[in-house]
Amino acid sequence: MAQIILLGTGSAWSGPDRENTFMLVRGESTNVLIDCGGSPTQRLAQVGVKPSEIDHIILTHNHPDHIYGFPLLLMNAWMAGRKTPLHVYGLKATIRSARRMLSALDFRLLPNFMKIKYHVVVPNSVTTLPPIGEFDIAVAPTTHFVPTLALRFTERATGKVFAYSSDTAPSRNVVDIARGANIFLHEATMLDTSSEGHSSAVEAGQEAAAAQVGELVLVHVPPDVRPTKWRAAAKENFHGKVVVAKDFDVIEF
Repeated sequence: MAQIILLGTGSAWSGPDRENTFMLVRGESTNVLIDCGGSPTQRLAQVGVKPSEIDHIILTHNHPDHIYGFPLLLMNAWMAGRKTPLHVYGLKATIRSARRMLSALDFRLLPNFMKIKYHVVVPNSVTTLPPIGEFDIAVAPTTHFVPTLALRFTERATGKVFAYSSDTAPSRNVVDIARGANIFLHEATMLDTSSEGHSSAVEAGQEAAAAQVGELVLVHVPPDVRPTKWRAAAKENFHGKVVVAKDFDVIEF
């Protein structure tokens, strides 16, 4: 059974108990990192994963809270002796930002640095990536300040699905990519007020109801989150299970 391990669940302005939102998807043979915030090696160590064991990274967009740990993870993988290529997926602007970070930090001077294979995703309403390990992955553009990808993972062996909104205001594309998912991770930066580029817990519940998902997990929450209130706000429109995620929660799908 595949797992989602939430390495961080906070918004861009996170509190002392939450790292910025990013996560690890673990299959039997594949580790996929979604975004790369904070100190990724330290977070991965707490769940027993070495940086050299990450084979694929999907960067949803180029805001700092989602990519600023990328250079450190790569340096730690190199320090751990990684030789095999690392695959990195993202939109054109996101890949450009990732490459520029490495250039600014003179990664070209590191001897015997492993090869990084960049895969530029061309945004459509829904786009399918090449298969990654035991997962089929689809992406779709969200409604955010910069080009951003929502994700849908299907474990081929079981047909189980989880979807992740990434950063977004309410979006038809996000509903479409999440439709029928067993687990839907949706951002909830606010409780019940609308804000350009982001969603409230109320709006996350509306999106979950529209997509007819099995379970809603709220992530990208603010430092002053009150889990009982956020859960109640989401349940105004969605009547399935609602969880306000915490760092290091493990979700099986």
